[in-house]
Amino acid sequence: MKIFDGSSAKSNTQEAILEATKHWDDDLSPDMLFAFHSTNQNPHAVAKNLSERFPNTTIVGCTTAGEWLTGEHKTGELVLLSITTPNIKWGMNILENLDDCSIEGVKEACDKLLQTLDIESGDLNSKKHFCLSFFDGMSNQEESTIAAMAIELGDIPLLGGSAGDDLKFKATYVIANGKAYQNAAVFVLAESKVPFCAIKHQHFVPSNIDVVITKADVNQRLVYRLDGMPAAQRYAQLLGLGVKELTSQVFSNNPLMYPYGNECYVRAIRQVCKDDSLEFGCAIEEGMVLNLCEHQDMLLEYDKLMAELKQSMGKIKLLLVYNCIYRALEGEEGNMNQCLAEKTGLIADYIIGFNTYGEQWQGLHVNQTLVALALGSECE
Repeated sequence: MKIFDGSSAKSNTQEAILEATKHWDDDLSPDMLFAFHSTNQNPHAVAKNLSERFPNTTIVGCTTAGEWLTGEHKTGELVLLSITTPNIKWGMNILENLDDCSIEGVKEACDKLLQTLDIESGDLNSKKHFCLSFFDGMSNQEESTIAAMAIELGDIPLLGGSAGDDLKFKATYVIANGKAYQNAAVFVLAESKVPFCAIKHQHFVPSNIDVVITKADVNQRLVYRLDGMPAAQRYAQLLGLGVKELTSQVFSNNPLMYPYGNECYVRAIRQVCKDDSLEFGCAIEEGMVLNLCEHQDMLLEYDKLMAELKQSMGKIKLLLVYNCIYRALEGEEGNMNQCLAEKTGLIADYIIGFNTYGEQWQGLHVNQTLVALALGSECE
């Protein structure tokens, strides 16, 4: 497996791509190229220029709220990574107009995805196939789409993330086919002879404090009232704060959690709205009981995950990381983000990824979680 990576903080797209690829082979025509970038770079130009530079390569990516590249956590940059190997076949399809997407539309998109690898749904095998997703992070359509796609793909690993825009919450883009798209999702299906493993990590546990959503706009993920009170006021009250003190950092450190079955899923808050409602980053419903989370030590829990991954897989060639922006905000304290990137670098030769506006894990859209795909070493 031949891998090249690189990064640039330049805002001029051509200059950024040249700098990020300056150590790559001149005649390189990789099988797959991942491209993630901040709002400092233009998504349309990134998609177009990369496609012109690598016309025979499958290129996917998105805008971010922070970037990961081998051993480093970055902000404001373009990061690129290319993969060339005969042992992985890649297929890609883009699902546009998510607002109008139906179950039948997802099925059709999945059928086209399978056709790119010339396989039938019955051929899918969790030991041979995995699927990656990249969503417009402002679409609010992740839940229904990823659930429908999971049904079509069965039990193969399905994971991904929602594009960001550096916490501006204005416009996010996914990249494919030499274009940048909004209100769309990109799916990448792979058939691999290289060993792989999908992982999920969060470091929150339930507390003894519950609240109930008593009024909400489900489609917009807006909660108007918690326990009958204006939502922002009730949430601030739980933390002993005033509404004006509620910031992205406060939301990062004090998320709410939805216990379901034997699992708990974080429901992160994006922002306070003018009417003291709360905009969430994940699906909510009236009557839903949410729990104010308690922290575990993020670095300690991440160490445990990395140790388990190393024990189960041995040498890891590449780790593709989708990390929630609210984890990254928490990680700004004590330089934890860089520590996490360095810890990951101890077990993986290469890392690429981005900070997301939500993560997809099997048929679910989740928050404040890290999901990743690990590719092992090729068989000799």
